[in-house]
Amino acid sequence: MTTEFQSTLINVRTTLLFITLLFTFFNQHILSQTDSTDANTEQIIYDLLQESTIEGDNEDIYGILEDLSINPIDLNTAELSELQRVPGLTALFSSIIIEHRKKVGAFFSINELYLIEGLPKEIVEKVKPFLTVVHQNITDETNFEEIFKTLWDGWSESVKLSVRSRIINDIQERRGFTENKFEGSSPKIYNRFLFNYGGLIDAGLVAEKDAGEKSLNEFTSFHFAVKNYGIIKTFALGDYTLEFGQGLALWSPYAISKGTNAIYPLKRKSKMINPYKSTNENNFFRGAAVTIAYHAFMISGFYSNNFFDANIDSVSRSILSTPIDGFHRTENEIGKKRSARETLYGARVDFVDPNDNINAGILFYSSKFSSPFLQEAPFDLSGDEFSYYSIYYDLYFGRINVFGESAFDGRSIASLVSASFTLDRNFSFVTLVRNYPRNYRNIHSFAFGENPGATQNEFGIYTGFQWRTFLGEINFYFDQFKFPYATFENPLPSSGNEFLFDLRSKPINKIETNLRFKYEKKEVTEKIENLASLLPRLRQAIRGEITYEVSNKLRLRSRLEFISYHLDEMNIKEKGLMAFQDVRFSPLQNLSINGRIILFQTDSFNSAVYEYENDLQGILSNVALYGTGVRWYLMIKYKPLKFISLSAKYSETYKPLESKLGSGFSEINNNVDNKVSFQAEINF
Repeated sequence: MTTEFQSTLINVRTTLLFITLLFTFFNQHILSQTDSTDANTEQIIYDLLQESTIEGDNEDIYGILEDLSINPIDLNTAELSELQRVPGLTALFSSIIIEHRKKVGAFFSINELYLIEGLPKEIVEKVKPFLTVVHQNITDETNFEEIFKTLWDGWSESVKLSVRSRIINDIQERRGFTENKFEGSSPKIYNRFLFNYGGLIDAGLVAEKDAGEKSLNEFTSFHFAVKNYGIIKTFALGDYTLEFGQGLALWSPYAISKGTNAIYPLKRKSKMINPYKSTNENNFFRGAAVTIAYHAFMISGFYSNNFFDANIDSVSRSILSTPIDGFHRTENEIGKKRSARETLYGARVDFVDPNDNINAGILFYSSKFSSPFLQEAPFDLSGDEFSYYSIYYDLYFGRINVFGESAFDGRSIASLVSASFTLDRNFSFVTLVRNYPRNYRNIHSFAFGENPGATQNEFGIYTGFQWRTFLGEINFYFDQFKFPYATFENPLPSSGNEFLFDLRSKPINKIETNLRFKYEKKEVTEKIENLASLLPRLRQAIRGEITYEVSNKLRLRSRLEFISYHLDEMNIKEKGLMAFQDVRFSPLQNLSINGRIILFQTDSFNSAVYEYENDLQGILSNVALYGTGVRWYLMIKYKPLKFISLSAKYSETYKPLESKLGSGFSEINNNVDNKVSFQAEINF
């Protein structure tokens, strides 16, 4: 390298750094006073999960983004597949970032992203909280003493401690308590401790009790992990999850499926070995796992010995079912707790092309249960020992990305193949074909499909595109699917199709509008003259929404949604209507107030409307609203000190035409369902 070239390069880098620092200074003065990470996480979840019809509180999907914000991806070392884990970073945008790094060199600041040609500013704003810039890296040649000295010298920067405690309590007493069926107290209590040391060590402890359970640590989870130490990519001890390929053979117990983003949810972004931090009491592993990096290969081995809830037949001692709700409130539920055990071991080898053109891998694992599964239907799980083999590929040909997986369970092969094409920064297209045979059985799979996680008895073709136009961003998909054999809902083979059109635009600076239409046609089983018949069921939804950023302190959001449900052969025509007004007010830098009032009227649960709402950090609330009523909530987040966050929420649903709400032991002898939640969090 000549002296002249070195001087030119230094001048270029100095200029870039100067511009970046100026931009950083300016940016700090114009950013909103609200916490950008929280706001971005909420908005991304809002965009990805608006079409979900799974009701309840859930922290698993939130945890994916929260983990990214706690352990952001380093722009100076990230591979193409790693960057694509961030919602909003397509294959094209990820490759643009890597190409910039190759040409200019390591990033000085996260704000250099604004200077990259071809990377839209709105994308940078969305992904910034999940990315970071690390200037000093630990390499294979770095010895332990140097690592220890580096981390010790930068203790305040390297160590992250997080303690989170929350309590949620129903104000109305449910039937399980009034009839003394529940053995514990009514509050739902959650405690979590996380420790991160320089990105090298990740450890944590989670304890939870559900409402009606007795012990404060009814469920306890512990994890310890070492990352990027020499040839060790990841070492996990305790509780962890495994992710491989597209989830046909092995995946964590949660993933994002179809939503208003037509592109991002289709491709699973594997983390290989992931420390488990959730309170979902099913489908995680307890033991040890390790991934070793050897040149372009990642070699992994794993072992697990974990108990799980099961309904055991008293005569045959076979497993009849595996409850997934995690409740241990009644004598019957407690009797199923940790009554079966799974021992699992396996290995995988992944090839990661240094040029990011080819990623591929093979997998084998064997699973043995303490009791055999009792087969109730021809293609249900049966036996007590299972083996799985799988291969995945992820190929890049310029702006074309082809990926897929094929998995074998000893009886049949499940497969998925997809191709995406990015024309430019404004247009992306994807198509996906999936084929899951009726006799493919795997309790650890979670592949893309009409029934998320049920990787069985489905064939489907999905096509979608995302297009940034002068009108705004358009997302569109069309998915057609069939179930060649009987399902839980239908005793006969059935089929269906759906499409979604979503337009999000910003006509003026502070106003964003959203127009969405969804059409869903499925065959359902109904009795006509005492004969089971397959009938076409049509469900359509149209939604209009407007968001107005009045100022840095005040945001207003209004929505109107209409649902149409038709089963013409039975002369069933139902309608549903929902309207809400949402307010977010941040009078101070450390204070945020969120409120929403929802009016709804539907003919039955068939025409129910769903709405994701703000909740305590770490929780997703998806509420199904049906019948006639009003729901409202108020939530306050306050940071008395920089490292302390307090939040509280009150929510209430009122149905004037009902005398009781809920069913079973969750029934309320009243027409009001309300609860209060409180959370305290300390972050160092």
